[in-house]
Order: sequence, then structure tokens, then C-alpha cells
Amino acid sequence: MARQVKPEEHAARRREILDAALQLMHDKGYAVMTIEDLLNTLQISKGALYHYFRSKQALLEGIVEQMGESATAELQRIVDAPDSTALDKLHAYLAASYAWKSENATAVATLIRLWHDENNALLRLKMTQGSMHTTAPFLESIIRQGCSEGVFDTGYPHEAAGIITAMGLHLADAFIDALRADGAVGVDISGPHAQKAVAAYQQAFERILGMPDGSLYRQT
Repeated sequence: MARQVKPEEHAARRREILDAALQLMHDKGYAVMTIEDLLNTLQISKGALYHYFRSKQALLEGIVEQMGESATAELQRIVDAPDSTALDKLHAYLAASYAWKSENATAVATLIRLWHDENNALLRLKMTQGSMHTTAPFLESIIRQGCSEGVFDTGYPHEAAGIITAMGLHLADAFIDALRADGAVGVDISGPHAQKAVAAYQQAFERILGMPDGSLYRQT
């Protein structure tokens, strides 16, 4: 009889595989990394790996999914805070998003590099779909609260949340170019080119929500 694996054991093993795959993608590059590299790193058989992931593409999709799951818990807490204003929630939302990126710098740097690769169209699609299903609804909740409080001015909270989310994703290329121009390591956005890209994003964000210029400044 086959051994029954407990759900928590399965989840832990899955995370271990994804963490190892992510490190290899970071160190060697997605195109160069092979399934054999991963098997050697983990000291497991191909059959054991295929029980979880059957291809490099599936591994990449798993990494994106795992990152999305780890980022949503704090965002949910922010959105559900009963005594916070919409503006406070928005500032906390942006701060949490940046903090998460800093804490997961290896994963973010790897995915940024892969996002910039024109051969990874499927990755772009998966990341866009994931953000639209997770991040955008949190943002929409904050926008709706802000409209009711009179601090945001948009008649289309659902569409505004989608536009802002998509705008953030598709600014990835601009941020990559800015980080390179600044000679930054990882996701350091303290350089002048990165700060200019952040300021442009924030200004667009503010105008979509009908906020005064500079409302998001304290996030830089």
C-alpha cells in the first residue's frame, strides 16, 4: 500500500522544492537551469519531483503562486482593519507591498529578470492573472471605502483597481531599466532613476483616484 502523505508534509515538501528551484533560477538563470540540477540539489529522484511538478514551467508557475499566497495575508489584515481610514489603509498597503518585496528580494529579483525576458510571455500572463485575482480586490475594497469617505474621487472603483494593478505590473520594465541605470543591487529603489519611476507611478495612481498630488509621497 502506498504511503499516505499528510497535507502539511506535502505542502512543506512542495515549498522546499520551489525554494530550491528559485535559488537555482537566481544563480544560473531560468534558461540554463535544468531539472537535473534540481534533482542533484534536493537529492531526490525524477519520479519524486514529478509527483509535485512535471516541468520547469510548472515550477515557475508554482513559484509565482507561492509568492502570491505569501503576500496576501498581510494585505488582508490591512484591508480588514476596522478602525483605519481608507487613506491609512492605502499607505499601509503600499508600505506592506514594498516591505514584502524587500524581504523576498531573491524571489523578486529573479522574477523581475524573467519578466523582462520576452520569451516568458506565459509568465507575464500568469503574474497578471494572479495579481488581478488577489491584489486588485484588496485595492478595490480600499478604493470603495475611500470614495465613501470622500478622499477618493472615482465613479469606477472596480475598474480603477484593475487599471492601477495592471499599471504596476507593466511598469516592471521601466523599473528594471531604472535599477540598471542606478547600478542597484536587488530591488533597491533609492537611486535617482528608480525614484523617478516610483514618483511617476504614484502620480498616476493619485490622478486615477482623484487625489491631490503628493498624497502618496510619504511612501517614497
